[in-house]
Amino acid sequence: MTEIDKTLLQHLPFGLMLLDQEGQIQWASEALCRMLGEQNDKLTGKAVDDLPEPMRRMLATEPRIYGVDGDLHWISREAFSNPQGEQLLVVSDVSSQEQLAAENARLHQQVEDLKLTDDLTGMPNKRAISQSLELHISRSRRYQNPLSIVLVLVDLADADGIEPLSNEPQILSVSRYLRDRLRWVDQIGRWDDKVFLLVLPETEETDARALLDKIAAEQHSLILPDKESARPRLSFGLACWSKGDDMRTLMRSALQDLQGSLVH
Repeated sequence: MTEIDKTLLQHLPFGLMLLDQEGQIQWASEALCRMLGEQNDKLTGKAVDDLPEPMRRMLATEPRIYGVDGDLHWISREAFSNPQGEQLLVVSDVSSQEQLAAENARLHQQVEDLKLTDDLTGMPNKRAISQSLELHISRSRRYQNPLSIVLVLVDLADADGIEPLSNEPQILSVSRYLRDRLRWVDQIGRWDDKVFLLVLPETEETDARALLDKIAAEQHSLILPDKESARPRLSFGLACWSKGDDMRTLMRSALQDLQGSLVH
């Protein structure tokens, strides 16, 4: 490498290091020297393996974090070889790219957290149905209106026993089946992968159980995609609001009722 070459390379916005066939440092750019915190003349002639541990880590293959003036930076390294066995290391500060990726991930998570619709079924998701339930509980507290909720657990039952829903078309079919059997004032949301939550305003326990009996009695008509030999097994956990209940206690009662139905 000529002196003219070295002068031109000094203006590049990333670090460069030239190694001979034995892995000894022949030259390092000013940008890389700043990253390493060492002068070029003290690096020349040394083998990379003989450098202090922090410098060796910075020159490792995987992206690394290093500190400069109290700030942390991400770096990446690439190596290029010629037929004579010499190597050129290119060390880049990719902190801005990493920060941008982290910010994009954070914003994406914020969008996901704010979503109110389940991607598959189009129903309210857990966040949305929870908000709706909170409003109905507040209304029942104020006016003493009846309110029932139902957790619906869905499995498949066939000759081979009980198994969970296995694909998205099956979940979608069950969600439509449940939604089509509710009144316009009722609400349904996807609580979990195979659990739905029904919110039944102005509904006493007797009426809620009558609705569940109807849903259970008609479930034989539901044919699931890719599983025609199986039928969904619907298990219900019913809870009715009473004075002093909040969302936590109401959901706990529904879960206990669901667990009891599974035992029997």
